[in-house]
Amino acid sequence: MDIVTLTPAQLEAFLESSNMGYNFMQSAPFYTYQRAHDEVEIYGGMEEGKLLYAIQVIYRPAMKLFKYAVSLREWTAASPALLQDETRLKAFVDGVARTIKQKKAIVWLVESNVEYQQHAANGDVVEGFNNESYRNLLERLGFEKGDLWCGYDQARQSRWVSWIDLQKNLPQASQGFPMALDNGLEEYTWPELLKEMAGNTRRSFQKTDLPYIVTVRKDGTEDFDLTDFDELLECSAEKHHFGVGSKEHRADMLRAFQNRGYVSTSYLDVDAYERYLSEKEEEFTQKEAAALEVCEKMPNSKKKRNQLLEIQEQKNHNEKEMEALAKLKESEPRKLIPLASGIFFETPSEMVYLYGGSNPALARYMGPYANQKEMIRLALEHGLQRYNFWGISGNFKPEEEGYGVFFFKKNLGATVGEYCGEFAMVLNGLVGKLFLDQIRPGRKLG
Repeated sequence: MDIVTLTPAQLEAFLESSNMGYNFMQSAPFYTYQRAHDEVEIYGGMEEGKLLYAIQVIYRPAMKLFKYAVSLREWTAASPALLQDETRLKAFVDGVARTIKQKKAIVWLVESNVEYQQHAANGDVVEGFNNESYRNLLERLGFEKGDLWCGYDQARQSRWVSWIDLQKNLPQASQGFPMALDNGLEEYTWPELLKEMAGNTRRSFQKTDLPYIVTVRKDGTEDFDLTDFDELLECSAEKHHFGVGSKEHRADMLRAFQNRGYVSTSYLDVDAYERYLSEKEEEFTQKEAAALEVCEKMPNSKKKRNQLLEIQEQKNHNEKEMEALAKLKESEPRKLIPLASGIFFETPSEMVYLYGGSNPALARYMGPYANQKEMIRLALEHGLQRYNFWGISGNFKPEEEGYGVFFFKKNLGATVGEYCGEFAMVLNGLVGKLFLDQIRPGRKLG
């Protein structure tokens, strides 16, 4: 197999012609973004003039004199069968390893886009696929299997994620591997997805269908402003104890993805909310007067008395909302108050919610649900396979690290996904092993 260097346009053409699902970190826009910050190459595997595989490799400094290579996701392939064709994969991996070694790389790290095993929404392993055999395949290709870790690791991509399947029977059909885009699976509709969600999740989404909740979405080709996003990200970071990262890198990534990168923000429209509450107050006042009149005529009717009490409870609740809004206006002069915001990236197979934040003090207005509904429905319109909420810790008990983020995403209707992890190939004997021990201290083999 011949190893060639590809341009972003050639990668884009290969991905389009293969008609396979792929991760956003395997895309040409991601290469464009990464190229501005790192040394990056795209390598392809050619056999008899046909491109079978492609992979992105990032080069970073190692021990002053050397480099190490990182592939944030492994290779894309021209067909599903090629993803497990050991003979061809061996030829491709060996060829890429030789090319990487020629650039003075001493270690090659590869993170997987293949799922390890199937999980329920609460994190429990369920009956279904297990891809330890794929991990063994990569071991036979020359990689060391890393451990199947839980928790957050700033040095690696998330091994655990949350997502919603947008196509019916997707796990059974895919068995955890990227699939052809024309796979014949039926796409869910938004009402069907709602029906499959837990009752509290469904009600929270339905509460966003109100005139005073406004969602604004822009893509990377437009004149976007991340001020509101940054404010909300800071709110979430403070609550869940995570770093906010680089503002410039997020903006660069949106521009690189162009019309496949989005920033979406939900707002409370203060004037619209004030009108809504005033109209409700008038409605409840009229209903209360009518119910009182009926009760005076039918003083012994328990049913009519209960109806009056229910109307009065609704009226009291509405008045409390009016008081809360008046108090909010004292501290918040904006007519559109940001509730939740997210940055999303799209491939032909999935929508990824990569960055996001919300204001916990205004959680009552269901901003995250409004924002996610906007993007889930967009993903359904585009016929995508999956809506990916991205990283969680893989810890599912309330006292464990990262539980709050997992619980938040679970309440948005997500189930748990687990990738096969990281694999390492030492390219330069003792020096490579020494460096690998430095960047992965205490590493365990799987």
